[in-house]
Amino acid sequence: MHIRVCLAGTLVWIALRGSPAFSQEPPRTAEDEAIVLIETARGCRERGFDSRAEALYRLALAKIEKASGHDSVNLTPALNGLAELCFNQRRYSEAESLSLRSASVVESGLGPRHPLCATALQNLAAIYHVQGQYAKAEPLYLRALAIREEALGAGHPFVAATLAGLAELDRAQGGYELAAARYARALQIREDAFGAEDPRVAETLANYAAVLRNTRHRREAAALRARSRAILARAAFRDPDR
Repeated sequence: MHIRVCLAGTLVWIALRGSPAFSQEPPRTAEDEAIVLIETARGCRERGFDSRAEALYRLALAKIEKASGHDSVNLTPALNGLAELCFNQRRYSEAESLSLRSASVVESGLGPRHPLCATALQNLAAIYHVQGQYAKAEPLYLRALAIREEALGAGHPFVAATLAGLAELDRAQGGYELAAARYARALQIREDAFGAEDPRVAETLANYAAVLRNTRHRREAAALRARSRAILARAAFRDPDR
């Protein structure tokens, strides 16, 4: 089972603003400096330097607060980055506080139907999910799903991510048939978006197979599991350093 908070909406936000980290010019404003700090922090996270990443996220947060105020939507990337870091370190109380604040500033600044609001809601859902607080997690996942379907379209990969979270929630509560239906839909979306050989498709196949085993569809589950392994094996052959 894989439950995770998501930075996808944050990265879209950075792309829309135009990232100074990839510019020839130095950052011109405090918010530009903050974006560079956030992207550097993300690189540190990918290399396992979590303490350095946390310091950079907090510095970015302070710069944006000073430049734009404590309720600015521009705080969202730093808040989401910190929330992800805390979540992965099992600092769930801190992750919850950061995600609640992210949801609040996005809803106030961009409205309750904005895709960034869905990201914050899904992050909150994941935090409650992993702690077994399913009654809190489910309505947040469902709200995130509705926002993403409306704003991005029913076939968007972000919709598949929310479906996968809901499927795991259903599975944890014994709702195997509903979980299987959600994974079937997520699989179709990811195949259409990324292609049948993408590792994200392989992950979905493996999780779908695990659910099908619970519904006694063992032959179908074995076929999906075999397909998942074959995709990963081919990916490893193409990129042995993966």
